[in-house]
Amino acid sequence: MSEKLHASLREFYSRNEKYFDEAGETNAELTPERRELFGYIPDGALVLDVGCGRCENAVFLGARARYVGFDLSPLGLEKARSLGRPLFAAALGESQQLPFKDGSIDLCLSTYALEHFVFPERCLREMWRVCRRGGRVIVISPAYDSPWMLPPSIGHWSAFKRMKLIVAQTLRQASRHFFPNRFFFAQISEPRILKDEYQSDFDAVHLVSAREVANFFKALGGKIVFERKRTPRAGGARDLIRNSLLRLGLGEYGRMNLQIVVEKP
Repeated sequence: MSEKLHASLREFYSRNEKYFDEAGETNAELTPERRELFGYIPDGALVLDVGCGRCENAVFLGARARYVGFDLSPLGLEKARSLGRPLFAAALGESQQLPFKDGSIDLCLSTYALEHFVFPERCLREMWRVCRRGGRVIVISPAYDSPWMLPPSIGHWSAFKRMKLIVAQTLRQASRHFFPNRFFFAQISEPRILKDEYQSDFDAVHLVSAREVANFFKALGGKIVFERKRTPRAGGARDLIRNSLLRLGLGEYGRMNLQIVVEKP
C-alpha cells in the first residue's frame, strides 16, 4: 500500500504547478521558528534541504551557506532556478534514497516536508547517514502528539473513522512515552489529496510525532541540541496539575510543532 501511495503522490507532485506556487507563497516569509533554528547552521556549511520545493530556504540562508536543494519533483527545482534562488547545487531524487556518500553533508535540513513523506523513517535514517560526524540535522514540521489534533488530509473521513484514529493515536503516544524505542511513524493511507483538489496539507500522509522523532534520533546516538517542548511555568493553583504532568514528561509535546536540532557524534 505504501508503494502505491508514494507513486500516486509522486505523480501529483510531478505535474501540479499550482501546488508549488501555493506552497511557495506560504513559505515566502521567514517564520520565527525557522529564524531561530537556522541560527544553529554554521557559516559556510554544506546544507542539504530535503523536500526543498521552490527552495525558499536558500533565500533565507543566502550566502552564508552552500545550499543544495533536493526534491522528488522536477517542477519545484525548475521553479527555484527560474526564480533565481542562490543554489550551490540541486538534485532530483527520493528522500528515502539520498544519492550522497556517507558523512558528505555538514547539515541536513527539512522544513514542513516530513508530514508529506510516505517513508519518513527511511528518510530520517538517510539524512543521518549522509550527515558527517559533528554535523547536524534540523527538522521543522507540524506534529500531532495531541491525539485529537489531526491534519486536514482526513477531513473527508467519517466521524467513526476519525474517532478510531484518535484512539490509535492515544495508544501510540502512550507507548512512545513508556517505550521510547518503539517507533510507529504512523501513516494516513487515504489522504484527501487523492479525492479532491489540492488545499493546504490535504497531502499530509505522516502523522508526525515530535516525541517519536526525538526518541528516534536519541536511539541513533544523536545529541539533542535543541527541541521545542512545553515547560513548567510559575503560576497559581491552575498550573499545579499542568506543571506536575510536565515534570512527568506528560503533555510536553502537546500542541507543539516538531522543532529539533540534533548533532551527530
